[in-house]
Amino acid sequence: MPVMIDNEKIEFFSECDTTRAFPKALSYPRKGSAKIDMIFPEVFFPSNKTYQEIGEVAIRKLVQKHHDLVRESKIGHLYPKDDEAFKEATKIIEDFFVQMLGGEEVYTSKRGHPRLRDRHFPFEITEDGRDIWLMCFKKALKQSELPKELLPELWNWVESLSLRMVNRRTSMFGLKRYPFEKVSKYFEN
Repeated sequence: MPVMIDNEKIEFFSECDTTRAFPKALSYPRKGSAKIDMIFPEVFFPSNKTYQEIGEVAIRKLVQKHHDLVRESKIGHLYPKDDEAFKEATKIIEDFFVQMLGGEEVYTSKRGHPRLRDRHFPFEITEDGRDIWLMCFKKALKQSELPKELLPELWNWVESLSLRMVNRRTSMFGLKRYPFEKVSKYFEN
């Protein structure tokens, strides 16, 4: 059920329309609408230039590196311990990234609308867990040596999207934000 906040109609997250086709990366900017239970910012989806420039194989390697780092982190318990199950879970995320970055509909054709928060709800994802996940992505992104001009758009998409996976709050404070401007120096060396 939508609510009015400052004359803006905002929907509760659980009211996600999963019948509407999920947008394909064709042009920039595309955005997801704001949701409430926390106040989430809009998500600006990346254009398809990342996919066009680096291709599917590099995107899949980035996701694999990221998940390997997360698996070894303090939140590694959220991932399957069995190597085959871990590879299968990582493949799903690879498909998501490939499609969202401009590739074929390899995710939604198999799994439907992403419903990220709903799909992650069985796993306890706190603010700190999100920060660890995001910092592992930052490290994987640097290690992948992608063209620097692709980083701001890709980072800002993942950073805002990661807010939507937090499903167990430990604080009443707003979630920390890490726009590319705050992390850009990390990628300079």
